[in-house]
Amino acid sequence: MTAQTDTLVLWHQLLGALILPPLVYLLPALAALLCLRRRPLLQYGVLGMMALLAYLLSLPVTALWLNGWLERYPPLTLAQARTAQAIVVIGGGVKPAPEYAANVLSGAANQRLQYGAWLSRQTGLPLLLSGGAPLGGEPEAVVMARVLQQHYGLSARWQEPASRTTLENARYSQALLARDGVQRIVLITQAWHMPRALPFFAQAGLQVLPGSTGYVRYDGQGLVLWLPSGVAMQQTHQALRELVGMLYYTIRQQLGS
Repeated sequence: MTAQTDTLVLWHQLLGALILPPLVYLLPALAALLCLRRRPLLQYGVLGMMALLAYLLSLPVTALWLNGWLERYPPLTLAQARTAQAIVVIGGGVKPAPEYAANVLSGAANQRLQYGAWLSRQTGLPLLLSGGAPLGGEPEAVVMARVLQQHYGLSARWQEPASRTTLENARYSQALLARDGVQRIVLITQAWHMPRALPFFAQAGLQVLPGSTGYVRYDGQGLVLWLPSGVAMQQTHQALRELVGMLYYTIRQQLGS
């Protein structure tokens, strides 16, 4: 078990913090205040642009547009799922819960595990839970297995508790599945994460059916989609982070690393 935050994960988080909201508009605004005092028109222009960017990135309509571009795979049908040999659920984060005196799953991880448990019941397919401890502490796979047993009365056939990234989720899961001759899987992760995750599992040698969950949707229409929202801000952030991640791995592949 990792005792502290992994260096690779720390680097990824630091890079993301520098190029994603809120620093992506706070830093230029601060620079304008400090460096453009003698050019007030330019200073006000930069501040206005950063304020506009902050507003746009907090709108439900922006969250729908960005995530809609990433949500390329439609929901899986049960008929499609039944052609697979196993279900792989990728971890989506854990957090301490003092009321339980234990770690619990984040919102994204809960969505993934809930869908995986439902799909397993409907199809009878065994489950593989994949996720290490990139920030230190208890591996995600262990937490998912505990929640799966306590909340759904199901047991995972495989646990993969060492991965730090989506790329490692794929490689380590494939190694486990290969021992039992499993090649065709349903991969479960967020709809916005699937375009990056699925190719990794395919490159690892698996035949992958996309089991997307957590589609970004809103009940309201019209004006409500143009009102700033903390939820929308989080959803635009996750979409931008995913786009940056896709770009990062594309560059890595072009460089042959």
